[in-house]
Amino acid sequence: MSELCFNTMNRSAYLLGDEDPDLLGQIRAAARAGFGLIGPDAFSIQAFCAGGGRVEELDEAIRAAGLRCFELPTLAIGSDDAANREMSRELFEIAKVLRPDFVQLNVESKVETPVLDGLRRAGDLFGAEGMGLAIEYLPWLPEIRNIQSTRALLERAGVACAGVLVDSWHFFLSDDSWEDLDALPLDEISYLQFDDHPPLQSDDLVAETLGRRVMPGEGHFELARFCDALRAKGFEGVVSCEILSDATRHMDLDEFAAQVYSSSRRFWP
Repeated sequence: MSELCFNTMNRSAYLLGDEDPDLLGQIRAAARAGFGLIGPDAFSIQAFCAGGGRVEELDEAIRAAGLRCFELPTLAIGSDDAANREMSRELFEIAKVLRPDFVQLNVESKVETPVLDGLRRAGDLFGAEGMGLAIEYLPWLPEIRNIQSTRALLERAGVACAGVLVDSWHFFLSDDSWEDLDALPLDEISYLQFDDHPPLQSDDLVAETLGRRVMPGEGHFELARFCDALRAKGFEGVVSCEILSDATRHMDLDEFAAQVYSSSRRFWP
């Protein structure tokens, strides 16, 4: 049975601005809902620390709740080499404490020398500590926007600890095909992110993905086929549940976590 991970991005400081994302409350709610893994996002961790908290406190809270940190979103790699170095350094300081299995990574620019250098440097830094890099493609990015382009990047960069993060949202709303998913080798998959979505209301994919996702089974994605395709190749890895929704962003934490867990578990029994 695939383990489920509670992803905190729905109440991330990235989306809430100055509002408290209540990371400690999310940790407790995730545990009460039945999750064994959690993915606290770096934006909220930094906000927690800016308010006087320490990463060590989060680590203690995660352990006290019976959880383990599985993923750390998000490391952005782009055309600015100095910015790549600084962000990698900042996330590494967090990762040394929380010990995630994977650091989630997005490539925000065309794949040129700073991107390749930044990816390889991150691979050396996090890989030396036993952590992997999970490259999440996004359909609106300049180049790394589907399975094929992500696999091409992996081959070109040659980073042993890096793999593909397949998010159901990005799979269904990119130009990925079922053939692309079938051709993706099991050993190139870091883990999955899981969610659903109603029909698009606009061509603004960023607004849609941040504000209109729904619980698995409540949208129109062919999630059963998606799950079957991954199980057919032998996938038994971690499924990170990432429901980003304006409608649920201020829902009671326990109610939200419980709905995310139960709706996702139906697809990953």
